[in-house]
Amino acid sequence: MNTPLGAFGPPSEPVAWVALASALVSLFAVLLFPRRWGKGLRLVPAVWVVAFLAVSAAALSTGYIAYYLRGGPRIIDATSYWLEARALAHGYAAFPIPAPTGSFRGRFLLTAPHGQALSVIFPPGYPAALAAGFWTGFPLAVGPIIGSALVLATYMLTRAVDPRPEAGLVGALLSVLSSCLRYHCADTMSHGWAALLLTWGLVCALSLGRASSALAGLACGWLIATRPITGILGTVLCGSVCARRRGWAFLPALAPGLALLAWHQHAATGNWWGSTQLHYYALADGPPGCFRYGFGANVGCWFEHGDFVRAQLAHGFGLPEALRATIRRLALHFSDIDNLEVFALLLPVGVFARAGERGPRLLLGAAVVGLVAAYFPFYFDASYPGGGARLFADVLPIEHALVGSALVQLRLARFAGPAALVGFALHTSHGHDALAAREGGHPMFEPAVLARARLSRGLLFVGSDHGFNLGHEPGAADPRAGLVVARWDGDGHDRLLWERMGRPPSYRYLYDPRQTDTHAAVLPYVPPETAKIEAEEEWPPLRVTKGWAYPVFSANRCVSGGRGLRFAQKHGPTELAIELMAPAPARYDLTMSWVLPLGTVPSVWVDGQEKAVEHSVDEPVGTDTCVRFWVSDLDLTASSVELRVRSELPGLFDYAELTPRP
Repeated sequence: MNTPLGAFGPPSEPVAWVALASALVSLFAVLLFPRRWGKGLRLVPAVWVVAFLAVSAAALSTGYIAYYLRGGPRIIDATSYWLEARALAHGYAAFPIPAPTGSFRGRFLLTAPHGQALSVIFPPGYPAALAAGFWTGFPLAVGPIIGSALVLATYMLTRAVDPRPEAGLVGALLSVLSSCLRYHCADTMSHGWAALLLTWGLVCALSLGRASSALAGLACGWLIATRPITGILGTVLCGSVCARRRGWAFLPALAPGLALLAWHQHAATGNWWGSTQLHYYALADGPPGCFRYGFGANVGCWFEHGDFVRAQLAHGFGLPEALRATIRRLALHFSDIDNLEVFALLLPVGVFARAGERGPRLLLGAAVVGLVAAYFPFYFDASYPGGGARLFADVLPIEHALVGSALVQLRLARFAGPAALVGFALHTSHGHDALAAREGGHPMFEPAVLARARLSRGLLFVGSDHGFNLGHEPGAADPRAGLVVARWDGDGHDRLLWERMGRPPSYRYLYDPRQTDTHAAVLPYVPPETAKIEAEEEWPPLRVTKGWAYPVFSANRCVSGGRGLRFAQKHGPTELAIELMAPAPARYDLTMSWVLPLGTVPSVWVDGQEKAVEHSVDEPVGTDTCVRFWVSDLDLTASSVELRVRSELPGLFDYAELTPRP
């Protein structure tokens, strides 16, 4: 049964049934022996219990990777973090790529301003931690280790606001049993790491001593480099506590995290403080300024979040839309705390409970409310099955501390475990099951598939952004020494890359995310003999001004492959730049296919020089016309040059093709 709070119903898979059985057994035990469980727990040293819970959290997250994720990162953000961490492990903030760059550019990747290199657009704080997993050869172990550390941090934070030992243990137990937290400590997403940094920063800030202030500063600086909005909130909260206690070491300790962020942004954008995400969306989406923190008529990116924008932001993003988005996030987040919305009702009790000092409790309450408020001006829900309301996931350990204290205050602590298990079995497990089944039910690139094909060298083309992110080894450029993973474009990009690499053995990685329980395969592949460069395969463009461009499907018969790169305008003619590469130094004629309003002729520059354009009309398409344009006798001696086009009116750029002159 689907409700605004999510799905409810009987278990649909074995893990949920095991959780339900465990809930019933534990509920029977606490009802039959209402006093003995507490007495028995006090006989065991707390450090042993916390260690057991930490190991349990790591084991459950490891099981999540195997059972729900099917062995690897699943959503596009997670695969992007994977690629960024792998690049950082090699020492790259922007990693070099071979030409043609269109065989490597794609979603969430930004062309570096200097050199032939790409950078992932996400902040580097979490990838820097994940890089340690690549150094040791076990990147998927990083998430479970973070989950284990979160149990300890949650216990310490709970004890900082509630001196009763059982409160700390209940908070740690809630950390283990939160299925949302188990996901974020399994998939390669940044929220588990951000939650650990925020929790540890608060623990250190609430401790006494110069060293603890420095540790709080290090955590908050790294948090800014991981999730900047959460990091700014954490810095304000932890910094205020340290300032009252004269912990001046907090401020200089922010420097390493800020330096990491600045280094990454400079490599990606050429600007030390230029946001990589804002820079990317200015190239890859629109309308201009669509991806920003704040309100306005043009907020909301039509390509990346098109369905959401059309459904929720038809009149722009204002206070009513922000309020509705926050309500939707909270409706999901309440079950993220520990699988049942009822736990959220205990948060005020935890803030105003009598045990311990009032100040630290108010600080934790301010962190929860502050994060909700901090994301109020952001338009996109950013929620999905399994991941929950992920913008609020960073405060889950804080909420576990408050709820743990409240349960002890109300003498309901013994019911925490059974309730969380029942909530997972009958409620939140359905979202995790949906996550497991989505997009073919497997990671879109699996090393096991290559192992079965005995493939370790050559040129491998993959057909998805997810697959490229998971498979590409930053810096790999020699198919004779190893495997070079590139994007399958099905046009002249494939042929150019194959020829430039000396015609190595080449293959395609086949995976269809539209099927249920898809099984991947690797087959030999010889790129087609074509010089046609599909314009949509040059997205994101190298540059775009006074408008935006995005790939679209087209039913027009004259559009090759049924896809093209659409121009949209904001102020004046739209101009964009893409890469133009010749198979060999020679003189060429350039042919371009467009769908444009009748009488419109684009301006064309090649390698910075404006070129004369001839054209012929193929056929009318509604109010537009299919047109072919020619630029004759181009002298292309460089390996690649920049093709810059400007259109006075909106239109669709189909393809560009170079033909050697006789």
